[in-house]
Amino acid sequence: MKKISSYLLLSTFLTIQFAQPVAAADPYDAPSDHISTSSLRGSLGLRYWYSQTKSKLTSANSDVYRLDNVTSHTAEIVGELEDTTSNAFVRGYVGLGQNSGGDTSVRGVSMDLVDTALGYVVIDGGWQFAQFANNQVRLKGFVGYQYLNDDIETASVSSQTRTWNAIRLGMTAEGSVSDRLSWSVDLAGVPWAHALYDSSNSSIADNWDSNWTYGVEADAMLNLNLTKNWQVGLGGRYWWLRSNFEPDHDQSGSNPGNNDVDERHKQNYHRYGLLLESRYTF
Repeated sequence: MKKISSYLLLSTFLTIQFAQPVAAADPYDAPSDHISTSSLRGSLGLRYWYSQTKSKLTSANSDVYRLDNVTSHTAEIVGELEDTTSNAFVRGYVGLGQNSGGDTSVRGVSMDLVDTALGYVVIDGGWQFAQFANNQVRLKGFVGYQYLNDDIETASVSSQTRTWNAIRLGMTAEGSVSDRLSWSVDLAGVPWAHALYDSSNSSIADNWDSNWTYGVEADAMLNLNLTKNWQVGLGGRYWWLRSNFEPDHDQSGSNPGNNDVDERHKQNYHRYGLLLESRYTF
């Protein structure tokens, strides 16, 4: 009996000694430390853009077409990834929506618009180069690319395809008002873009390429952190693009050449509206 008790005491002692290092080593410490020291952070979210567009294509003598107050509803997927060590970031958003309503005229004749699709892609990349007020205000520079497709179609089976491939150069200012409230403003210039206007209407030239497109684009957001990783936002956006076209062919089918000023056309494109956002941060 004494021998059994001695064995039990020895077993208990050895069990306690070997269990101590196991208990002291938390198997989740390493992953936790790895996550907390990671230099990458980012976000992924959804946006809704309620916007209106006004645009006009003019020749030297008259309006080719004019659009006013076309309403659009667009859904976007938006994401951003930032390296806090190098202060480099990449971000982007993809939007797909529908145009409806509004007024239009083609060569002075009023026509009813048919619903059309609106699509765009924006990708920016850059670096944070300055911060103020104990990192409460940050400034970033970026360069980016934008693809935009915004078509026009009337009930008389007249359709115009409009596409832009643009370069973006700009700055971002962002900051925090409190632990829950933050803001951001993006301002981008478009120094160059290729614009294409393609029409199915035989009274207008078949297709025109821009020899120069430029513009300005801006976004502003106010965000509220509902939880540690979930925020909602409210803001606005404005796009303006100005294109100069040289038509490939005039109505008679001949090439007018670059010296025929009357055949040159200018397109002014405006789009502006309200942004609603829900975003998960990590």
